[in-house]
Amino acid sequence: MTIEINLLPWRDVRREARCRRWRGMLLGSVLLGLALGYALDTHYAARLDAQEKRLAMIARHMQALQPSLQALAEVQARRDVLDQRLVALRARLGQRGRGLALFNGLATTLMEGVTYTRLEQREDRLILKGVAASHQHIAAQLQSLRASSVFRAPSLSLVAPQASGWRFQFSVVLVEARS
Repeated sequence: MTIEINLLPWRDVRREARCRRWRGMLLGSVLLGLALGYALDTHYAARLDAQEKRLAMIARHMQALQPSLQALAEVQARRDVLDQRLVALRARLGQRGRGLALFNGLATTLMEGVTYTRLEQREDRLILKGVAASHQHIAAQLQSLRASSVFRAPSLSLVAPQASGWRFQFSVVLVEARS
């Protein structure tokens, strides 16, 4: 006679235990996933709140600094106006030095017997009109202007007799003053 052992109930119990264990692990995984998702959502929400608070603080500081920025813009505009005025003033001072050099040059080159009656300046050219006692005085004056460091290229454009001497007209180019 043969003994038959029925292993089916034992397999069913084992299968049922595995199934329960698998369902438990699945439920644990789902719960762990939900907990992890909730934790991530909470973390990102907290970071978003912190960023919004930082942006609000920056907006408040910008609002508080707005009057200072406007005052700074006004100061910069005023500085620009003052810079323009300073440039204009320096240009005038430079011209004053040029005018001073012009008259000093005229005074040092003026020969005895020569009198200037009119000076006219057109850009860098100076026209000198005057009266001299003789031709020799006019020639000496022309040589004196030629030797000057203030003037260059003197040219005689008019010589005419007068009752008390000779009327003349010179034209000279002004040398640019070096600073």
